Amino acid sequence: MRSFWGLMRAYWLSERWKEAWTLTIVIALFTAASSKTGVWMAEASGELVNSIAFFHDAGNVDPLTAVLNNAGLLVLLVIFKDAGIIGVRHLLSTTLHRKWRGWLDARFNEALLDANHTHFHLQHGARDPAGTVLAPPDNIDQRVQESVKGLTGGAIGLAMGVMGVATSLFFVGQKLIETSTEVAGLEFLGAYGGAVLGLVAVAVYVPLNTFIAMKLGGVLERLTIAIQRAEGSYRTELTTLLRRSFHVAASRGEGVQKRMHATLYRDIDRTWSRLNFFDSGYMSFSKIYDFLAGRIVAYGPGLVPYMNEKISLKGYITGAELVNSLISELTSSAPVM
Repeated sequence: MRSFWGLMRAYWLSERWKEAWTLTIVIALFTAASSKTGVWMAEASGELVNSIAFFHDAGNVDPLTAVLNNAGLLVLLVIFKDAGIIGVRHLLSTTLHRKWRGWLDARFNEALLDANHTHFHLQHGARDPAGTVLAPPDNIDQRVQESVKGLTGGAIGLAMGVMGVATSLFFVGQKLIETSTEVAGLEFLGAYGGAVLGLVAVAVYVPLNTFIAMKLGGVLERLTIAIQRAEGSYRTELTTLLRRSFHVAASRGEGVQKRMHATLYRDIDRTWSRLNFFDSGYMSFSKIYDFLAGRIVAYGPGLVPYMNEKISLKGYITGAELVNSLISELTSSAPVM
């Protein structure tokens, strides 16, 4: 646990490896099931829109039953995915997060509270191999608790996102190729024109917006660390005051202490203000991204073959829902908390 990857692998190579790997494998299976259900939902959406579009068609014997059956199937698939798969997967991922964090916390406690009094040497007279006195690390409580929690939650969310992308590329890509048709202007691609057009739209839209999100996320990360540091300093000063409150009272130092607290809190307030500004901007960016993905980018690739009557309305809607599902999976690596 002296390097980043060593820290990340430690739990899976520890004495609790069975627990870690069991949860990981089950989460991976639920992720694959979620991607496959997304394909079924796209097909059900296509069927529903198609039954509504041809509601008044003379050849439609029982249009109401068709609409209700397709709507009911779509609702069942949504409930199955969101409650039966995503909900259970979230429970499993938070369980893995809880157990991984607990194991890491126990290792840090064991290291800090060992027989060599490491906690004391960290705070007093620590030296490097050359013998130079090192400054004690600040905010050890924040480093061990909040940072470990954020690290483990972010890592699990990222891993689930990567697994989701891999399974979605397989299942969604398979269906896109299966339903692909020739596209005007891309005849050299043959029947794979529609699938290539959809994948290209995803490949252009997602990386471009991911780059913007990474820039905003980098600022948010730095501001989050800064506010954690500022709040840690403020809490440390309050703790120090409570430990030496007798001396402060005896020297009538309340005024100095008050000014010190005000100065430290101004740092929190200033950083918090900047964090709120960028957080609001990121939220707005996310909303616009989701709308364009679901209503413009997803429906764009299939429009050309639909206009040229190469695919039916059902095929057009199904393809759009598949592209939207793939975009969602590519951008769904949220931290687990």
